[in-house]
Amino acid sequence: MCDPFREPVSLSDVDPEWSRQYAEQAARIAGVLGTLAPTIEHIGSTSVPLRGKPIIDIQVAVEEASLARAIVALEELGYRHHGQGAVPGREYLTSRPVQGPSVNVHVFARHSSLLGDNRIIRDYLRAHPDAAREYVRSKEQALEQGHTDLRAYSHAKAQRGEAIREAADQWAHDAHDVLDTLR
Repeated sequence: MCDPFREPVSLSDVDPEWSRQYAEQAARIAGVLGTLAPTIEHIGSTSVPLRGKPIIDIQVAVEEASLARAIVALEELGYRHHGQGAVPGREYLTSRPVQGPSVNVHVFARHSSLLGDNRIIRDYLRAHPDAAREYVRSKEQALEQGHTDLRAYSHAKAQRGEAIREAADQWAHDAHDVLDTLR
């Protein structure tokens, strides 16, 4: 794969194996990053789970001073590092084995706000099936409109993704307010 942002996109129905595949990859990652005390989480469509790209997305948080060591360790596991991939503050790695799941690893400094954004979106889509269905529909429409490589596909669904992020932020804010009231 020369340009990971030009790889072809296809959608897959929900696969009950995704959670097991995540757990296996997370255990491998924890094994090599253990001394860095990483936080490892399943994110993206396979974590909700939703119809989507059959790629396990994993976010990893380490101390900022440990980012370079984490990347080297992940490369030793077979992940390819692609820099920040147009997302400042994120180090992007991929694995596309012939056998086994395709995996994207998103590495962040522990203080990054992007970690919380990814969690909130995942949890919002889990809690709001109508929003999840709309998001899946935006993915399907992107492909129907001919946006079949990752860069074009991501761009085509960006507006819907931003609307979901805003709704998820409001949902999280409202939930926080309710918890404050209960205290």
